[in-house]
Amino acid sequence: MKLRNLSQFAKRILISTAVLISIFFLGSLGYILIEDLSFLDALFMTTITITTVGYGLVKELSVAGTIYTICLIIGGTGVVAYIIINIGEFILSEFLMGRLENRRNKKMIERLRNHYIICGLGRVGMEIAHELNNNKTDFIVIDNAEEPIEACRENKWLYIEGDASNDDVLVEAGIERARGLFAALDTDSENVYVTLGAKSLNPDIFIVARAKAFETISKLEKAGADRVVSPQIIGGRRMAAMALRPSISDFFDTVMHTEENEIRLAEIEIKPGSKIDGLTISEAGSTYGVDALIISVLEKGEKISVNKASGATLISAGHKLIAIGTPDQVRQLEYLCS
Repeated sequence: MKLRNLSQFAKRILISTAVLISIFFLGSLGYILIEDLSFLDALFMTTITITTVGYGLVKELSVAGTIYTICLIIGGTGVVAYIIINIGEFILSEFLMGRLENRRNKKMIERLRNHYIICGLGRVGMEIAHELNNNKTDFIVIDNAEEPIEACRENKWLYIEGDASNDDVLVEAGIERARGLFAALDTDSENVYVTLGAKSLNPDIFIVARAKAFETISKLEKAGADRVVSPQIIGGRRMAAMALRPSISDFFDTVMHTEENEIRLAEIEIKPGSKIDGLTISEAGSTYGVDALIISVLEKGEKISVNKASGATLISAGHKLIAIGTPDQVRQLEYLCS
């Protein structure tokens, strides 16, 4: 962004300077032809005319010379003003506004709690950012390339321009206070390194890492990644599911990615001391009229459960409920679990 702004600024100044030099040359030439002045006198007249110094005329001007001087004042001072405005705009935007933006970003980052960190804003990272933004979830992007940083500025996302594998950068992003981290860098080795660094700084952080090669999945899991995603594997499975079970695939796509649905799929954590902490699903339903359908109950640290939740299933603090229902039903269950 800075290089681009600098090149645009330099281009404008270069063009403006070229125009100004041309005006000086043509102005001097005009005085030579109209007023029959020497080159030095003509250059002097052009200079005091454009700069509006008004030091004094070399000789009395003719009518044609007066009209020519008026035109030279308008054209020359306009170009000079344009150059000054461009220089002022560049200084204001690059130095003053840049410092204010950096100070504002730093303060907002320091206030973040339970946020997510996206390491790498490529195609995968961009999708993650849009999904978090749509869900109104706090996050910060770490990248050192020009285009991702420009995308963050355009979308008004918090960002740090730096190397995500650097521990100091992760600390600056609030790794100790973060809820989760996405290792979505271009290479598997970078994602392994970021995962190791993040887990060493915050052992409790939830890490989702991207793997291009199948062999890297086990390495990322050993490095501390809680979930590993391979776009190639997931893409192949999704394509097969769309062909074999298209209606089910469309249903889950709609439920998971459309906020205005009449039905939502939710993951809700039971907090200690909540209204339904220590109750069974049947007791919670009869006592508080829970209308959302609780599909499964996950214990803390459990990745997945395919066991159907029954009315006798006990709900305790630390469990996570996988439930489906209308937005109002889901909000009611979230309230009871909070």
